[in-house]
Amino acid sequence: MSHPKNQVLTDDYNVSKNFYESDLILREYVNRYLSEYAKKILDEKLDQLGKVAATQMDELSQKADKNGPVLEKRNKFGEDIDEIEFHPAYWELMDIAAESEMFYLKYHPDRKGEFTGSRHQMGFALGQLYAMSELGQYCPHCMTDGAAYLIEQFADEKDKKRLLSRLTAKEGAELYSGAMFLTEKSGGSDVGANLCIADKVEGDRYRLNGEKWFCSNVNAEVIMALARTGPVEKGTRGLSLFLVEKVLSNGERNPMEIIRLKDKLGVRSMASAEVRFQDTEGKRLGDEGEGFKIMAQMINISRNYNSVAALAGNRRAIIEVWQYLNHRRTFGKRAVDHALIREKLLELGSKYLADFLLVWRGLRAMDAAEKGDEEEQHLLRMITPMAKWWSAENAVYSVRECMELMGGNGYIEDFVMPKLLRDINVLPIWEGSGNIIVLDMLRATEKSRGLDIIFEMIEQAADRSSDYGGILAEKLTEMKLVWKDIRELDDRDRMEASAKPMFKQLIRLFQMALLIEEAQSDGSKRYAIALNYLADTFDSTLSTHTPLDIEQIEMLIGWEY
Repeated sequence: MSHPKNQVLTDDYNVSKNFYESDLILREYVNRYLSEYAKKILDEKLDQLGKVAATQMDELSQKADKNGPVLEKRNKFGEDIDEIEFHPAYWELMDIAAESEMFYLKYHPDRKGEFTGSRHQMGFALGQLYAMSELGQYCPHCMTDGAAYLIEQFADEKDKKRLLSRLTAKEGAELYSGAMFLTEKSGGSDVGANLCIADKVEGDRYRLNGEKWFCSNVNAEVIMALARTGPVEKGTRGLSLFLVEKVLSNGERNPMEIIRLKDKLGVRSMASAEVRFQDTEGKRLGDEGEGFKIMAQMINISRNYNSVAALAGNRRAIIEVWQYLNHRRTFGKRAVDHALIREKLLELGSKYLADFLLVWRGLRAMDAAEKGDEEEQHLLRMITPMAKWWSAENAVYSVRECMELMGGNGYIEDFVMPKLLRDINVLPIWEGSGNIIVLDMLRATEKSRGLDIIFEMIEQAADRSSDYGGILAEKLTEMKLVWKDIRELDDRDRMEASAKPMFKQLIRLFQMALLIEEAQSDGSKRYAIALNYLADTFDSTLSTHTPLDIEQIEMLIGWEY
């Protein structure tokens, strides 16, 4: 009598060798919404990065995570150097990012204006594939993008020409990276409480003194820093923005002390630190007192990076568990043949698809707004915080659930899931925690037409859908009444507490509207599956139902070997 092999997975276990080729959701979306010219330029680059992300990058990422940065305070002669030492894998990952052209296509002077209307989507399509393997270094890439954007918009022509060519280099050895030194011990998210001082030297040149509490990508060559040029009583109106370079024009190091590196739960491959400015030279961008207003543009770019990182981590977890469970036999059959596992994959796949459409609708608005579309600008003001909040929360939940589906092996560091779980937990915190986001969404309702536009989009979807129009119209009517009551409150505490659950409901309705739009323009049944799941979440009535079969789950998650 022969015995089955004592093994974890079946002999035919197979994984994706190309994250772009196997991602039908991203591929189809890019093909549907990017211009023909953008697709022609981008297609080969996405395919190449998809291959590298699924193979070479994965190993490099594990090495960089397990061998994190080290601060060298002094050299052997006792001289203060404050240098960060990285594992070679970190620099190989940096090479891959530069070679992908995720920055070059957006900001290089030679490409100026070439991809207006598509450039942000192009960069984020590449970024999503990259972050599926390396979430840690995707933070420095986020900072690099934001720094390049502010230099493009606010720096003088000399600095633009000098710095943009380096921030968009196609070789890692030539690439400058960016950073944002924003928060301080005194305030954290309350940036108006910042104490760092900037004293004018001459013209737009200042000397900065004070501490910055959380400086991600502390080794950056180009830093955007807020410092106070007005009294503390002015709050954020007393802050100005400064371009701080690591190396001065005479070749000497700009004086600033790296006090210590942060010992973080996750994203351990990149260096976050506490920094003390000590007569550090900075060049003001924009007018005095306009610093936070200008920096907010970089923060909004960072929030979109946060959302794309959430999609990437969420996607990676789902495909890891899908591949694993298709080749894991339990109780006499494949794990995916068990109904409860398929039920969980229905939930995770539906939420991911809805989050994908929410995030990418915001990216489309970002490009359209840059072309001067005022309606899209208003919509972007609302979607950006909304997508950041929701995608991050769902990504943390999804990775944890996928770890559980894998069982004990999902908890072991030999597999990617523990690293993914550690990395993904920063996303609800970075660029504004959930409560800060709710407050920002409230401000968005006061300063833009974004909420009204979303209401209109939900109404239009309700009119177009015979299956889900009724529930959308009903829930939207209820929401408008609640929103009217919230706006009439003269108690700020009650307003904030009431707005949070309403915004959660708004996101679910808006995601249903986006799913309806895609179902009608794409024709894939995956959108109908996710729509049905989201609609069921509004109805808590217990009932019997038939679970999806394996082919339907595979269609939902858009997976193709």
